[in-house]
Amino acid sequence: MKERVLITGATGKIGQEIVGRLLGRQAHFVAASHVETIFPPEVRHIKLDLGERSLVSEVTKDIDLLFLLLPISESMLIFAQNTIMAAKSSGVRFLILNSIMGADPDSNFLIHRMHGQIEEMAKESGIPLAILRPNLFMQSFVSRHADSIRQGALFLPEGESKSSYVDVRDVADVAVKVIENPWLYEQRTINLTGPEALSNEDALIKISSVLGRRVSYIPVTEEAAKHRLLREGNSLWMTEAYLSLHRSAREGMTAMIHPSNEQVRGVAPRTFDDFCKEASNRWQHSYPLREAML
Repeated sequence: MKERVLITGATGKIGQEIVGRLLGRQAHFVAASHVETIFPPEVRHIKLDLGERSLVSEVTKDIDLLFLLLPISESMLIFAQNTIMAAKSSGVRFLILNSIMGADPDSNFLIHRMHGQIEEMAKESGIPLAILRPNLFMQSFVSRHADSIRQGALFLPEGESKSSYVDVRDVADVAVKVIENPWLYEQRTINLTGPEALSNEDALIKISSVLGRRVSYIPVTEEAAKHRLLREGNSLWMTEAYLSLHRSAREGMTAMIHPSNEQVRGVAPRTFDDFCKEASNRWQHSYPLREAML
């Protein structure tokens, strides 16, 4: 692979998986994120604040392909505008945008609306484009929800809704397929889901099975969820971001099962059952992890 690739959001869940795959393929790439490197010395990492337009412009020089993965932030639109404008000015030949399933600039849901607006920016730039739209991640159960699961109950304002959770490793597999042959996917929007739609109760039954103890799902009101999110130290904006995802699930937006995951990867999507078996140690009470992730 001769093209020079820039991966933003490289230290996030998807970003780390992509970097690992590209490193194994001896690709020419640069990993960028807003934190210090967590990668081995052979990975070229740049600490990058996407809010600094001049720095973004400098980093995009001599880049052929940009994989744009933005942090969930109140400044997402500014980050996107800075990066897309820099990519256009620098002559980036192809843009892969990581978005979210259901993105729409007119959406009633905050995160989906922002991603939809960013998709519009990317299209208006004129840079050849492919868009990845993953659904909610299986990995949220070992990051955002891990403490609740260890304590035996998950409280969410999602009623009995279902979601076709996707494994971030599948998203990374698809991303690398597109990076390796971008023109095959030009102008495509690729929805990425898991193979089945599960309610929170369904998911926790599977988790309970691998743990050998019961973990219960307890539906709560949005007001109760908001109070808990604020008590945990989330900003008002981030609280609304979380609540917008819960609302989208409650209104059925996350239940679709799409074939693109298997079509692009050439193998069946990873299942939630397999994910649970691999992740079971992350829900043990002794595991000292506390993360926050959408």
